[in-house]
Amino acid sequence: ARSRPNVRDAPPRYASLPRQLVHGDANDENIFCRREASGAWAVALIDFGDFVRSARVFDLAIFLAYALFDGRGQNMATLLADAVPDPAAALEVQRRACVVAKGYHAVCPLTRAEVDALPTLIKARNCQTILNAAHGFKLDPDPYRLVSAEPAKRLLRQMEMLDRKKFRAELRRACGYS
Repeated sequence: ARSRPNVRDAPPRYASLPRQLVHGDANDENIFCRREASGAWAVALIDFGDFVRSARVFDLAIFLAYALFDGRGQNMATLLADAVPDPAAALEVQRRACVVAKGYHAVCPLTRAEVDALPTLIKARNCQTILNAAHGFKLDPDPYRLVSAEPAKRLLRQMEMLDRKKFRAELRRACGYS
């Protein structure tokens, strides 16, 4: 069952989050990985058009906003239709978010405030994705402009099925906070 929003459960204030330069668009179109002959991974990021000084956790939230897509194809005809939420898919989103956050935290330790902000930031990025797609499509009705809107909409619905307190608690646990 979904918990109702509560002021005490609100994520930390934006101004309190640590700052650094962030890429701002870490998604599968901008990250390239290749295994070297040595077995090590070579990773490259491209497209620095959104590069800015901002909250450090934004890069992880933006990456998760895309990485948590369910892998189902985009169907432009169903963009505005109501999807039937799947509780199992919602729990899988939570599990995957925790795995990625744990791995990120092992290399770039997150503050507890950053961990707590992740669910809200992931949802905010998906809202931005949907709004940008709609605006772009209005200016130029090329269906490609809507390519991320459908999975973003599904992810938002899946995340709304999660218990906010439990999701935040699982993220904290994954990052070593109790």
